[in-house]
Amino acid sequence: MKTPVYFFYVLFILVYKIAWTQEGMPLNSNYLIENGISPKVLDAAASELLQEGSFIQNLKFNIKTKNYNKDYKTQIIYDPSFKDGKDLRFVIENKAFTKKEINELKKAIEKSHKMSRLSRSNLYDEASLKLLEASDGNQILTFKYSKNDIQPELNDIKKLRGKIYINQGVLEKVVLINDKVLSERKDNYIKTVYYKQIDGQKGYIVTEVKETYNIKEVEYNMYFKTSEYKDLSNNTISWSGKSEIQDFFNPSTQKDTVNVTLGWVLPIWGKPATKLGYGLPRPIGLNAIVHNQESKLDFTGLGIGFNDEVLTPLDNLFDIEGSFLTEKTTTYMVRSDVWIFPFFNVMGFLGRLDNSINGNLILDQELRQTLVDLAPFLGLNPADIPSQLPLNVEVSANLYGAGATLAGSVDDIFFSANYQFVIADVQEANTTTLVHSLLPLLGYRLPYDFNIMVGALGQFYDSDIKGFIETDTGDILNYNVSFEPIVWNGLVGIYKGFGKHWDLLFQVGFGGRKTTTVQFGYRF
Repeated sequence: MKTPVYFFYVLFILVYKIAWTQEGMPLNSNYLIENGISPKVLDAAASELLQEGSFIQNLKFNIKTKNYNKDYKTQIIYDPSFKDGKDLRFVIENKAFTKKEINELKKAIEKSHKMSRLSRSNLYDEASLKLLEASDGNQILTFKYSKNDIQPELNDIKKLRGKIYINQGVLEKVVLINDKVLSERKDNYIKTVYYKQIDGQKGYIVTEVKETYNIKEVEYNMYFKTSEYKDLSNNTISWSGKSEIQDFFNPSTQKDTVNVTLGWVLPIWGKPATKLGYGLPRPIGLNAIVHNQESKLDFTGLGIGFNDEVLTPLDNLFDIEGSFLTEKTTTYMVRSDVWIFPFFNVMGFLGRLDNSINGNLILDQELRQTLVDLAPFLGLNPADIPSQLPLNVEVSANLYGAGATLAGSVDDIFFSANYQFVIADVQEANTTTLVHSLLPLLGYRLPYDFNIMVGALGQFYDSDIKGFIETDTGDILNYNVSFEPIVWNGLVGIYKGFGKHWDLLFQVGFGGRKTTTVQFGYRF
């Protein structure tokens, strides 16, 4: 049986397409750059607000269900200099919307245009950029947006695949289609973004956007058309096919303007700080922390008493100055924090503490000699009289507290001062301890988001521990232990950021108190 001729034809076409797709692959470049197109146009496809200038868009949209079909129109105004680019305004004709519809429109515009002022440039994945078709000077490229380092407000673009249409070296449009269901259950999503190249100027602006999608059984169709665009110097840009603002609304109808807040409100004064060149972290963080420390504590006093009795000092029974405790502590905490201002952060945390205390209470030499002398009369072996009493105690505590950080930087040098107060509820000992800590740090930023730092850790707390223990007989044994705490120890550490979401911190303490701290966090 002979192989059909069409089989060879199909095979030839496949081989040709594979070879043709690989042919002409730019060296040390990519297809966008070869056509003189900045990758920023793909940022603008993800969100028109990532364009550099200010603009006015005329928006017509339709909402359709089985029992409802209504058309609306509004005008969107975006100016990055207005309230530091954190607000967007839309204009509607008076009485064209009910109060409920205005609120719904406000929410819809906020969600569809929401952005972060921390968004980086070149959001697309350069490795995904491929030539799909090419004929008669026309090119169609495919791409996807990066899976990493994307602001939470733009997370939906990770689920989009795009096509770039270029005609004779001029960008015409970008079409985005969803591979997965988007947030709020948006599906069947298609967004077509049209561009114009400005005469006498390089670069492109977005002139039209068509966007359609479904949410369950509701169909949304939106059509944006740019009616005004100004560059960063506030110069008005003209292009062919430009529509006039006054052609959109009825001139005799009164209009209302509504503000919509975009992106994070925090940190306050964040936009001016970024304009000055400061790299700001994301405003909200969630961290898991493990802290270990070991220190030697010297006794200064010891007293006990039963029930309501006055505590009896035991200083004369023991060599207090020669006695000591070794304290080992492991702390597990979850901490959340918020940057209120670019230089001011507040935090709250809760956790668990496991504490092990080991040491010896050395008997007073005169007391021990007296006990040795009396041992035969008491039926004891003098060799059994100890010179010291071992003290081995393991306790745990629930922790909670709050704190604040002041921070700043000059070029690559940064500094911070962190204050925290921690309440430790030690259930086994029926006592509560309040600890104040102060952590000043000085650091230097290295390439690849590495930071090194040096500083000190100060811990300030009541050196008198008071509590009680209930005995098997029902009596209450009250106690008061006094010791000399170690206040300060030195610190060195390193910080590594992984994109703008994840980070890892490792610190080691030295001096009278040995510490290690590991912190793993996520910012959003």
